[in-house]
Amino acid sequence: MNQKRIEAYSKLINLLLKNPSKATEILQTHQDLIDANFVHTIKQVLPVLTTSGQYDIAKWLQNVASLLEANLFFHQGLEYFQANKFQEALPYWEQAINIYKTISNLEQEAFTLNYLGVAYKYLGKYQKAITYYQKSLKIAHQQNYLEHKANSLTNLGNVYKSLGQYKQAIKYYQQALKIARKIFNYQIEVNCLDNLGNVYQYLDNYNTAIELHQQSLKIAHQQDYRQEKANSLGHLGSAYYSLGKYKQAIKYHQQSLKVAKHIGDSHRQAICLCNLGIAAKTLGKYQEAINYYQRSLEIAHQQGYRQEEANCLLHLGIAYNSIGLYETAIQHLNQSLQITQEISDLQGEAIALSNLGNTFQLQKQYDTAIDYHVLSLNIAQQISDRRREATFLGNLGNAYYSKGEYETAISYYQQALNIAKKTVNPREEAFSQSNLGNVYYSKGEYDTAISYYQQALNISKDIGDLAGQGSSLNNLGTALLKSARFQESHKVLYTAINAWESLRHGLQEDAHRVSIFEQQVLTYRRLQEVLVLQKKSNEALVIAERGRARAFVDLLAQRLSLKSVEKISLIYPSLKQIKQIAKEQESTLVEYSIVDSDKLFIWVIKPATGKIFFQQVDLKPLEEEYNSLSNLIKQARAILGVEHKQNDAESPASLEIIQSSRHIYQPLRLLYQILIEQIALWLPTNPNAPVILIPQGDIFLVPFPALQDTKGKFLIEKHNIVTAPSIQVLELIQKRSAEVPVTSLESLVVGNPKMPTIPFTEPPVELQDLAWAKTEAQAIAHLLNTQAITGADATKAHITQLLPKARLIHLATHGLLDDIRQLGIPGAIALAPSEEDNGFLTAGEIYDMKLNAELVVLSACSTGQGKITGDGVIGLSRCLIAAGVKSVIVSLWSVDDLSTALLMVQFYQIFQQGVAATVALNEAQRWLLGVTKTELEVWLKTNERFFDATLKINLRRRLHQLDDNAKLFHNPRYWAAFCAIGQ
Repeated sequence: MNQKRIEAYSKLINLLLKNPSKATEILQTHQDLIDANFVHTIKQVLPVLTTSGQYDIAKWLQNVASLLEANLFFHQGLEYFQANKFQEALPYWEQAINIYKTISNLEQEAFTLNYLGVAYKYLGKYQKAITYYQKSLKIAHQQNYLEHKANSLTNLGNVYKSLGQYKQAIKYYQQALKIARKIFNYQIEVNCLDNLGNVYQYLDNYNTAIELHQQSLKIAHQQDYRQEKANSLGHLGSAYYSLGKYKQAIKYHQQSLKVAKHIGDSHRQAICLCNLGIAAKTLGKYQEAINYYQRSLEIAHQQGYRQEEANCLLHLGIAYNSIGLYETAIQHLNQSLQITQEISDLQGEAIALSNLGNTFQLQKQYDTAIDYHVLSLNIAQQISDRRREATFLGNLGNAYYSKGEYETAISYYQQALNIAKKTVNPREEAFSQSNLGNVYYSKGEYDTAISYYQQALNISKDIGDLAGQGSSLNNLGTALLKSARFQESHKVLYTAINAWESLRHGLQEDAHRVSIFEQQVLTYRRLQEVLVLQKKSNEALVIAERGRARAFVDLLAQRLSLKSVEKISLIYPSLKQIKQIAKEQESTLVEYSIVDSDKLFIWVIKPATGKIFFQQVDLKPLEEEYNSLSNLIKQARAILGVEHKQNDAESPASLEIIQSSRHIYQPLRLLYQILIEQIALWLPTNPNAPVILIPQGDIFLVPFPALQDTKGKFLIEKHNIVTAPSIQVLELIQKRSAEVPVTSLESLVVGNPKMPTIPFTEPPVELQDLAWAKTEAQAIAHLLNTQAITGADATKAHITQLLPKARLIHLATHGLLDDIRQLGIPGAIALAPSEEDNGFLTAGEIYDMKLNAELVVLSACSTGQGKITGDGVIGLSRCLIAAGVKSVIVSLWSVDDLSTALLMVQFYQIFQQGVAATVALNEAQRWLLGVTKTELEVWLKTNERFFDATLKINLRRRLHQLDDNAKLFHNPRYWAAFCAIGQ
């Protein structure tokens, strides 16, 4: 301490002694001098005053010193508190309180007691927090400190909310609100309304919550409380999110973020960005979600918001779980766990441990998962967090249920149920009832399961939870089916479907509609089964059609003009309408439905008569050799060389195959027997009459053109084959294509762009160059009188500008579907990267386009293999049709580039003659499988202007090995991958 400062202390003390009545004002104007040394200097003066007999002045100055010392302790504690060092703050505040008591400064004592309570709440020590809040409240009540009283009541509400004791929380918030209104303290009123809204969200009463948040927002806006305005907007976003209204939720979170940025509130910004990430993840936009989380994490880390940092890391872990990157998920969850432990955030620690348990459970590491769930449960019990205790007990039940340890699972579910009832947590209560029903269902005790499902249903009805109702009705209907109570099951499952469809109508985002629908598809299958058991197969067809491609239908309908929409049943087609669609399409429709692992339903609808034929196929015989239909399909794809290396020279064995008259591929023969043979009598005898196949699930991956009858004849040789996601989609495509305007660009051909690197893979995967794709593109461009765009010129920015202008689009590049799941809807087309983007044109981006093409050909790798869901192939083909394309041709696996070039040139030559794209593809496939060496040499000579020297040399080298009548491309792997989707 230097001499100048000592002199300054002395002057300030003298000034106080001369003007005791102005002490507060003097101290405020000399804040720079108020520190521990100043207090120490005052204490040194006190004996001098006492010795000189100035007892009253000495006592007064002692009180000043004590008050200043207490305030210094308070502010030191506050610094630790603001740095999230809650434990370190406690001793300073306790010292401050002791001094405030000594000098009878009750107001500051009450104020500091509140802060101690907040610190203990953050430390997860809720009972201690309550003790300090009650002490503060008692002083405030006795002294009539109304503002302090309102704050203490609010804090008590906060801690009871954290404990899951919502009735208590509401009681305290309402008392605080009453005082705030009495003293016209709008700030406390706004906070009370917001807090009440949050509690009603926890009670699943979202409409009341929204009303309270809107009241809070209105006052904050009127009083220009920008901080509170940002908070209220964020809470409104959370309420709408809980309601499933994601578009509105995002709108409010974005408004909250805008206000937070304007006032420089980085803490609220971090929270908003994290909430936007949660909404994006729910909509399946994983990359967007990860970007939001990372932006939030950056702010939280820079500003030292450790709780928000832990929360961002937690949500990043959950997002990586969703895309199957479990190691990355565990890394982020462990980082979140470490921070929560460092800041003594027991609640956050429990949540991180629980999510680590969920991650290991997803990997079927049940024992490790159980260890983490036990740790999370122990913490919840330690801090008396009853709400999360019920959730964590349910997690343990799930783990034991997955292990097949049903009695242990029942014990945990029952404990969760008891807590949910005691804490008035209806949603958790319904979950527990459903979980108990599931265990008893798995044990074959259907009557007990039915009882639990009924109780879960009643609760879901009481709280207006449509998703819960749908789930409970589905479970109940399925259990009734197993109990052979078919009429009851029929009625319940119909009600379940209505609940699901009501839920979907409220969703704005197509990606989320698909996600929601996939959870619900089982209900439609069970209802089909019940109807068939009741000899109502035609009614079952209506349900099969009602239960597929719903999100796709909704999206296409939105893009039609109002005039067209009015002509289409947007709910689902009736039996009469299904027959009419078959007639308008002039095609035989074949609809497949896998209702169970051992049961397949097939319907055939004749176009002329409208007659409907039904066939049930028993899949049990497959179990012995193939395990399931899914495995048989995998075997069929394997023998076609789906995994073969491109451009390999033909082996002697394959030469024998292509030179023999007919080779039987057993899996293809067996698939024909299951999918075609039993309905063959109802298919057209005219090979030119189109057959539209409506697959479902894994059947989307069946190479239908290659299926073989007993004589080895391929299905493509007997019928023109087209694929569609549903019958109603055919009608919608027809209406949409009738509205397509004239385009300014005739053809757009892209081949072998400079290849990008797949993001979010471990390690990053750089796509291989497709040398033949450039040759193919140049040949087709020549044929179509245009220039192919290749290499570095084929950037995403350039191609996306041209796509809406083209009538015909041909893309010879990599098509990816399952590798980039975090982009939302599976699917991406590889184009040349640039500084602005990574080069991937995603399926989601295609969705947002308005295309006018009559035809798009995806002559690439695996472009038809989207994620198989109940809503059809969610791949590039679906997105293109939704964007306005009439017909799409895709490949179901990676195809030999040489054969593809030949097939595509032949296809376009037929297509240019005015033949429909779907028919032209079938004819080109038949040509390629049957063309002999001699015929191919003649064809190549006629069309050599379309091909470069490399292709011609390669083809002649391969032809040279064969006899004149040999068929180089008879093997279906060369032509069966391509399928036509649409019209």
